[in-house]
Amino acid sequence: MQIFNKDTTSRIKISVIVPTLNEEKYIGNLLKSLTYQTFKNFEVIVVDGGSSDRTIQIAEKYGAKVIVKPRLKEFSSRNVGAEIAYGEILLFTSADVIFYPTTLEKLYEKINKCKLGGLCGFGRVYDAPLWGVIEYYFYYSIVWLLTRCVKYFRSSTNFMAVRKKGFFEIGGFQDRIEGDGIFSNLFTQRYKVKFINGKNYFLVSGRRMRKLGFFGFNIHFLYVIEVILPFLSETRILKYFKDLSFLHRIKEKFSVKRHK
Repeated sequence: MQIFNKDTTSRIKISVIVPTLNEEKYIGNLLKSLTYQTFKNFEVIVVDGGSSDRTIQIAEKYGAKVIVKPRLKEFSSRNVGAEIAYGEILLFTSADVIFYPTTLEKLYEKINKCKLGGLCGFGRVYDAPLWGVIEYYFYYSIVWLLTRCVKYFRSSTNFMAVRKKGFFEIGGFQDRIEGDGIFSNLFTQRYKVKFINGKNYFLVSGRRMRKLGFFGFNIHFLYVIEVILPFLSETRILKYFKDLSFLHRIKEKFSVKRHK
């Protein structure tokens, strides 16, 4: 892994930015996958919201640059990471993602060869129930079709790579639960972005599917229906489900401390 230090900043091409809060069960797998990358000119920035477990120690063990901002929200954390990043490309991801060894190499080549402003997409979901796997691919197939048919683009920060210059021109992420979708839609109005089937790029955990079950999971993420029906985005009922989902995530993260 490219360990962060002042002597190597001129060689850094990609900054991998990861927000964390009590992610000791997953962050090691992500960082370990980064040690196997064929592309070496990158840095890893972990912006932690005040973990009470071993997340910070694990991140430091793997050579990531760690910034601790207690109780900072997810998308604000991503913005903080972008502000201190040296890479010309910002790769936003999540703690429960695992990359293939050639992920960063293919990412860098594709963005530059195709002269893209960004690259994003969906990978493979692992440790998920069968219904979760089917639902995951069904949802992202709809997203892929929408990007082909209309100028309405939504993507996830499980895997979102953008040029740093463009990121700041857009103004970064809004601190809302659907902040990644809002940003990706605004970004693609200005820049050329490719939405890929990233099955050979990364794996993402189906942990919430297992934990919440079919009904709990779908209620939790009901607000994503705005991808298909964007006119519902600002309705009262959808705002209610967004608030409900946000509160659940906060409770989920900080419950680690109570159970230790």
